Amino acid sequence: MQEELLNSVIKITKTRDIDSLEYSLLSTIQEFINCQRISVFKIIQGQGPCTVERSLTLRVHDVGEYEWLDRVIIDEPHAELSSCLQSACSITMQDSAGTERRWLPIVIHEKTAGAIEVQCEGLDSAQQVMLNAFVRIYENYLTILRENERDKLTGLLNRQTFDKKLKQLLEKQMLEQNRAIRDGSDLRSLHRGATSWLAMVDIDHFKSVNDTYGHVCGDEVLLILSQRMQEFFRSTDLLFRFGGEEFVIVFEPTDYESIKQRMEQFLNLVRKTSFPFIKKLTVSVGLARISPYDFPITVLENADKALYYAKEHGRDQVGFYEDLISRKQIKQHIESSDIDLF
Repeated sequence: MQEELLNSVIKITKTRDIDSLEYSLLSTIQEFINCQRISVFKIIQGQGPCTVERSLTLRVHDVGEYEWLDRVIIDEPHAELSSCLQSACSITMQDSAGTERRWLPIVIHEKTAGAIEVQCEGLDSAQQVMLNAFVRIYENYLTILRENERDKLTGLLNRQTFDKKLKQLLEKQMLEQNRAIRDGSDLRSLHRGATSWLAMVDIDHFKSVNDTYGHVCGDEVLLILSQRMQEFFRSTDLLFRFGGEEFVIVFEPTDYESIKQRMEQFLNLVRKTSFPFIKKLTVSVGLARISPYDFPITVLENADKALYYAKEHGRDQVGFYEDLISRKQIKQHIESSDIDLF
C-alpha cells in the first residue's frame, strides 16, 4: 500500500503542465478512493464577477468503465461549491442513500483558486486523510506550475506556454469538425458562424516611453495595460505576454462582426486609460482567423503581417489579415513543406 501510494505521488509530481496534473490527480484519487465522480473547478478572473469553470471531470459508470468530461463554464455554481470557494473551507453533504459529496478548496498564495468535488460512498477517517493529502499535494505543485507558465511582471501566460495552448485549441477544433462531419452537419454554416481568432497587440512608440521616462515607467505601462486586458476580455480568452511590448490574445469562438467591435472597444479603452507621465498611449493590433488545420506558426505569421500593416499605416488601429488579403494589400502566406516550422 505504501509503495503504491509513493508511486502515485511520483506520478502526480512527474507532470510538467497543469492539464496533465489534473488528469493525474483525479485518476490517483479514484485509484485509492472508490468514487462515483471527481471534478476540478477553477475560478477564472475576468471582466465583471468571477467565472467558475469545471476544467475536468472523471465519471465512473461501473468497474473499469469511466469517462472524462470536457471543460465547461458553470453559469450557476452549486450553492455548496460557491460556499466552499468563498469560505475556503471544506464542505460535506450526505443524502439519504449514504452518498457523500465533498468540496475541498484549492488555495494558492492564501487565495481560493478553485475546488475539488468528490462524490462517493461514505469515507472512513483514513480515506479522508488521504483525500486531503492528495489535494494539498496538488495545491503545492499547482503553485509551481502556475509560476512557470506566467510572465513574472504582468501575470499573463508566457511565450513558452503559447504553443501548447494553441495546439490544444486546434486539436479541439479538429475534433469538433470531424464530429460535425460524422453527424452530417452543414460545414458551410459552421464556417459562417463563430470561429476562434488570434490577435497580436503591440504598444505604439513604446521605445520612446522607455527612452524618455525609464524602464520603471515602461514596466508600469506594461502592468497597467495587462490589467486592463484581464478586466476587459472574457475570462475564457487566453492572454499572453510575448516579450517586450508585444502581447497575444487567443479568443474563444465568435463571429467577425463581434470580434471587430470588441477590438475597436479595446483600442478606445486604451486611449482613455491613464498611464504614468504619458498623456496618451495607443496600441496596434493584427488579427487573424484560426483554422483547425493551421500550424501555430502560420497563425502567428498571419496576425503579424496584419499588425505590421496596421503600424505602417498610421498605428492605433486593427488590421484584419483576411480583409487585407481580399483587398490585396498584403500577400497571402503560402505553406511550404521544406520549411522547418519549429
